Amino acid sequence: MKKKKFLDDKTRFLIRNILKGFLYLIFLIVVYFLIKSYFSEEERMEWFGRIYDNVPLVMSVFVASEILFGVIPPEVFMLWSLKTGLIGSYFPSIGLLSVISYLAGFSNFTIGAFAKDKSKILNGKNKIILKYRLLFQKYGAHLVVVACVSPLPFSAISLLAGAGGMDKKKYLWVSLLRIIRFFVYAYVIYKIEG
Repeated sequence: MKKKKFLDDKTRFLIRNILKGFLYLIFLIVVYFLIKSYFSEEERMEWFGRIYDNVPLVMSVFVASEILFGVIPPEVFMLWSLKTGLIGSYFPSIGLLSVISYLAGFSNFTIGAFAKDKSKILNGKNKIILKYRLLFQKYGAHLVVVACVSPLPFSAISLLAGAGGMDKKKYLWVSLLRIIRFFVYAYVIYKIEG
């Protein structure tokens, strides 16, 4: 008699990676506190001062990072928003950042859908793309959910979701979790900093 599994592979994958996302958030909080306790405000401003007050530059870097596979963690920009208030009060600015991230993901989804049969990069042997392409083939929308709420590269997964033929409406609904993730992480940052 075959033993029935309590959770299927996709559900275990989802839970395991969501937990990794929370561990990642804890890691970022620890790093933040270490920087804050070992370096004075003046030292931190010396490092980031020229960039810190330049809103067009910071927002351009954020948009580029979100389009180019999340090179810089969005929590860095959440903290910048909290500390400076330069793009408005904190939670509305988080709304702006989350919508930018959502739209960057959707633009990559659209590019992926358009380029799925035309791109040597998407269909080639690049190790990173291949890894996530295989994961998408195995987990589908579950991988998009994980990318929305964890450190997995949301824009890259969105690109592959488009190339993999995921239904556009399903993608748009599932990727709304990205906005929820921004607000949950922002709230945690707000509570820790406040």
